[in-house]
Amino acid sequence: MDSLYRIQQLQLKLIESASVNESCAIDLLDILCTEPVAEYENVLGIVALLLNEAELLRDISKDITAGHLFQLSL
Repeated sequence: MDSLYRIQQLQLKLIESASVNESCAIDLLDILCTEPVAEYENVLGIVALLLNEAELLRDISKDITAGHLFQLSL
């Protein structure tokens, strides 16, 4: 049961981190509307990285769940 608890805690941390990345990306998009055109590419690059990282963290969380469920089925 202890390992299940640790896996759930890790998943929660990954999802929280993904949500923070996503929130930062949304905030940066809002800022983009007020910045000079020269900064658009920089901000869009940061947004793309944050959204990509959020997706990767969610995928890791899904993989952890799938791996744990596979082990339980053995």
